[in-house]
Amino acid sequence: MGTSSSARGASGRSALVPPHADTDPTLPLPAPVGNRFQTFRTVFGRFCEGGGRGSVRSALGHYARTSTGGSSIGPRRFGPAYAAGGSLFGLLGDLRAGGDGATFAGVDLSGLVGRTVGFAAQEIARALAPENEDADRIRVAIHEAIAEVLPDVEIFDPTAMTADQVIAVLVDFLARVLFRQVTEDAGSAWNKAPSADRTIQAENELFDLIKVAMDRHLGPALAGGVGSLRRAQVERLQQHAMTEVWREWEAYE
Repeated sequence: MGTSSSARGASGRSALVPPHADTDPTLPLPAPVGNRFQTFRTVFGRFCEGGGRGSVRSALGHYARTSTGGSSIGPRRFGPAYAAGGSLFGLLGDLRAGGDGATFAGVDLSGLVGRTVGFAAQEIARALAPENEDADRIRVAIHEAIAEVLPDVEIFDPTAMTADQVIAVLVDFLARVLFRQVTEDAGSAWNKAPSADRTIQAENELFDLIKVAMDRHLGPALAGGVGSLRRAQVERLQQHAMTEVWREWEAYE
């Protein structure tokens, strides 16, 4: 997965939600507090150290409540991801039913059938990545999510995908987007890890926590919806799930 340990992370004075990513741009945002990342990064650094003086849950509690402005603000930051996720869910459902995916990707992707899963994942990710600052994180998350859910399949055959696999791809995608946002915002706190092995362990612990929460809040909402939920509905379900994750984190002490 990889972290952003070489970067300092976002400035506390940066906007709580970048304009290009805001799901509700007509709603006002509170002014950012300059030191809003301080406690989160301190506790996250202790978690990375692995010495027992801080936990990932405690760090995420500070992240949700203070660093990102709470559950009414933080989930607004993922507009491009919700849009890409809505298209991804629709695209896989369409290909699974024998369609060409053009309605969701803007191009005919039926030629991916019979190619390797890795190539198909790369092309789907390329087709659905937005033309904004979030393009890279969304492209990588789509690619990795498809590869994760279909690891033992050599040839891409969407008609053989189960509905549960389509749902699993979307859950994994959104979890990876959130994971990357948290790791980037943690910034140099990752440097507290005493070794590369501890960094990998901390990454896995963080991602597993995020993935479990996302699956709990998004998976059931998508059940029975493959091939029937409209793109806008899937976007709303993703934002609702993200909000529920934030509320869960806000309760962490």
